[in-house]
Amino acid sequence: MVDMKKYTSGFIRPKDLRDGPRQERIINVYISEKFDVPALVFESGDEMLAWPPNGRVLAKAYGYEGDDWRGHIVELSLGTYVDKKDGETKQTIVLKTITSRDGNSDGGPQRIDPDKLPKPKDDLDDEIPWAR
Repeated sequence: MVDMKKYTSGFIRPKDLRDGPRQERIINVYISEKFDVPALVFESGDEMLAWPPNGRVLAKAYGYEGDDWRGHIVELSLGTYVDKKDGETKQTIVLKTITSRDGNSDGGPQRIDPDKLPKPKDDLDDEIPWAR
């Protein structure tokens, strides 16, 4: 069987949340070279850039170490903001933390131990069948 996540996932955009919020588990965090902000990789295979407003929410809930964000569940919903440059109202992604830092969630979702999460796939580490 072929895992099709690679071909069906991508960066989450505000328009992806128009049908309502969704919950995602963070399995990896890296710094986007293009935008110089944390990028969250979710269990679904989708990713999201954690611009400063969402980065502050994550840091407040889970601390400033990106590895401490792994395994936690967050809710993504559609929000708006007013662009200071042109005064237009624009859509954005609002992130809300679901799991607690200490694991006390009163029967709700729990953080998964990061050591038990799937390892991030290294696209440069694919097996080359003809190179044997």
